[in-house]
Amino acid sequence: MLKNYVGREYKEEVHFSLEFTDGEGSGYSFPCDQAGNVFPLEYQCARDNLQYCLDHPEEFVDWKRVEREVRKYTEPAHGTCSCGREVYLWDQYYGACECECGKWYNLFGQELLPPDQWELDPAEEEYW
Repeated sequence: MLKNYVGREYKEEVHFSLEFTDGEGSGYSFPCDQAGNVFPLEYQCARDNLQYCLDHPEEFVDWKRVEREVRKYTEPAHGTCSCGREVYLWDQYYGACECECGKWYNLFGQELLPPDQWELDPAEEEYW
């Protein structure tokens, strides 16, 4: 069994963007906080685009609208292998995954034999 086992968690992230749209499906979007304060932009062309949007409100139907987006994801279960490495449990091979050291675990953190030592289910053999 993995040490320090942590079950999978459902997580949610909220992102905001400052939108400038022309009403015909085109426009600009800049990452911002909930109040519409744009985060520092890495590229000069992005800073130029923002300045253009701010200087030309007449070209946009939606000008400085703050858009909220919620992103949901699942953080996989994980724990510490006996070798000391962190193992994230995902369905790598028939509901099991391998640590870098070669040990195999199921999605609940229980250690398994390597797949080459698994026995075949006699009921499944008939279908092959």
